[in-house]
Order: sequence, then C-alpha cells, then structure tokens
Amino acid sequence: MANLAPVLVVFYLLPFFVPVLSSDFDPLLDVEQNYDRNITTTINPNCPQNECVNFTLIHVQQQGRTDVLHHLWTMENIPTFFYARTEINTELIIDWHKMLSGNNSQAISFSKEPQYFAAVLILKFFMYNDLNDTGIIPKMNSYDTVSFSTKKMFWELKSSNYSGNRSASVAFRLANYDGVELDSSSNIEITLTAYGTRGRSPILPHLAFTENSTQIDFIFDRLETKESFTNARLAIELATVVSEPNSRFTLNVSQSLDDEYTPGVFKLMEVHSALNQHWIQWRPVCYTSTKRDIGDSTGMYQTGIRNVTDDDVFENSLLQWLLLDIDMPSLSMNGFNVSFGVEGDGFYKASNYTAWTMVTGHGSPIGDQFSVMVILVMAIGLGLPAVVLILGGVAIALRNHRNSKDDLLLSD
Repeated sequence: MANLAPVLVVFYLLPFFVPVLSSDFDPLLDVEQNYDRNITTTINPNCPQNECVNFTLIHVQQQGRTDVLHHLWTMENIPTFFYARTEINTELIIDWHKMLSGNNSQAISFSKEPQYFAAVLILKFFMYNDLNDTGIIPKMNSYDTVSFSTKKMFWELKSSNYSGNRSASVAFRLANYDGVELDSSSNIEITLTAYGTRGRSPILPHLAFTENSTQIDFIFDRLETKESFTNARLAIELATVVSEPNSRFTLNVSQSLDDEYTPGVFKLMEVHSALNQHWIQWRPVCYTSTKRDIGDSTGMYQTGIRNVTDDDVFENSLLQWLLLDIDMPSLSMNGFNVSFGVEGDGFYKASNYTAWTMVTGHGSPIGDQFSVMVILVMAIGLGLPAVVLILGGVAIALRNHRNSKDDLLLSD
C-alpha cells in the first residue's frame, strides 16, 4: 500500500499540470505568439495639420521580433476594426488628399503586401420589444424591432491613452444619429484596447487577451427607449471578414473549467475562421451597473453565423479605402447578432445601463485553464489525502516490522 501511494499522487495531479504546460505551443501557427510586442500609436498619421479635425483614424502598431500587426480603427461611416500582419519595416501609406476629398477609395495601402488581414465591423444597433420576455430578438421586419444603421452615426473621440509601449486604448462616444444630437444624459461608448503582452482584463468578465488581440468594450447608459416598447432590450449586429478565401466562420460554445475569473459564468463563446487564424471571444454575460459585479449582471444571447450579402457594407467604409491585392467585395463576410438580457431580469429599464466586453485577435486565443492558485488548491486537496495515505502506510509497515521482530525475540 505504501508503494502504491506515490503512483496515486502522480496519477491524480498530472492531468492538471499538462494542459498548463503545453497550452501555448502550436508549431503550425505562422503568427508570432507568446512574445511581448512593442506598441506605438498615432491618430491620423501624417495628416496635414488642422485638416483632419472631423476625421479620426487610429493606427496601432504591435511590433514583434519577426512581424508587425497594424491595427486601423475608425468609427467613420461604419465602425471598423481592421488589422494586418506584415513583415518588419512595412509602412502604412495614406493619401490624405484622396481621403479628405471624398474620393477615398484605395487611399490606404502598405509598402509591402500584408501576409494576413481581418476586420470586425459594427453594422447596426437594435432596440426591440421583448413582449414574451424571452431575451431573443424578433424577426428584423417585426413591428417590435427598430434598427439603427451605424452609417448614420457620428462618433467623437472621447479619450485616448497610449503613453507607454505596452498598451493603447481609445474611447469613442456617439455624438449624433442621422443629424440629431444624442441627449446629454445618454451615452453609447465604445472603447478599444490593444496590449503588447498576455494577460487578463482588469474588469469583469476578465477576458484573456494576447499580444495579437484587441479588446472591445460597449457601454449603453441611460438610453431613451421607444415609448411603446414597454419591454425594451438592446442588441448589436456584428460582421467579420478575413483574407482567407471562401472562409466560413464557426461558433463554438465551450464549458469553462471553473468560474474563477468570471463568477457565475461557466461558458465561453468563440467565433473563429476556417483556418483558425482569426477569432472573436466573449462570455455570455453583460453588466447592469458600472460596478460590474456578479449581483449586477445578466445573461445574453447570440444568433447563429450567417452570410452578409449587403454590398453597401463595403461602400465608403474602411474596407473600400484599402488598396490590397485581394478584391475586398469578393471575400466572404459573416455576421451574427448579440442581444443583452434574459428572461426575468426586468429588461433594459431595470437599470438603464448595459456593459459588454469582447476580444478579437489573430492566431490562437487563450483557452480556459486553471490558474496557479486553483492548481495549488487542487494539489493540496488531492495531495493531503495522498500524504496521509503514505504516512499511514509507512506507520503500518513500521508497526508490522516491529511486531515481527518482537515475535522473533519471543520465539527465541
């Protein structure tokens, strides 16, 4: 029994350590992974002074050892968050005369053709009347649904923070919709953050980010809902496109190992491209107060992946402004909706506040894995009984050995 105890310890503890030791190794991935990147950020790079007052294009470079990720973020016409992986020393080139004259088609290019690129777009916001309290969006042509095209929205840069070389963050606020100013007490805000290393967001749901990713935070604060919508909820239509030809995206739902980072939430949602080189990840939870606490949260739903066939998506958007070897409209664009709230939570009016976070990136995302603390707790929980078993076995062996010696002395 004493000899069997160490084998039992190894048998029980080995499965918990193996995933952690091997989770970051993927020899088939081209993008540089698990190495810190230096970040540099510019707003409207090389734009003539005072000519870009009403235009905002953010350029974030994540410089690695063997490649560079160029992020282009803009809220002009259709909010688009684009990235391209290029060789070292590849420059972004912008023809600002074309951009600002309105003839901005193919006004943005790179000095060397990107090795890979992808983008996430925000196409529409929805408000819907959830009459049956299901949390599910009705059909788009329903009287109980109102859609707001992002093409009619004007956003202003609220804040930016990129003083260091390890992260870059910018926040945009919706200023008006179709020429009508947003009420001063209402706020729709989108914050984008890129990191140069791996870690977890400091705010719930503490999503994991990589040196090849962007975190996107949405806030809907004190919005005025349609008067006839007694059970109003909010939703977003997102779309994504990659340079992989004929790429079909897949939605995966994985069950988390524990809820250490996001209390009460055990699921992780992930949309990824056919070659697993581009991904979007989130937890099915949104928060109903600025505290972002488990007591101030509710669930959410997402639709399945579908083709986006609207050619207007490319018209006068960042995707049309880019000059690349691939014809953008020829690429397959996929989309899906996410809606905020579930049955029984009191609808949007219960808090007049909704915050949601997602992460999108290149390469492989960080999957769920046990933290060092959880591993220690499990090791102690499983190890203590094993230690007791070993000590007990040793004690029994010693006692039996002593008894056998006493028996021999008595027999003499």
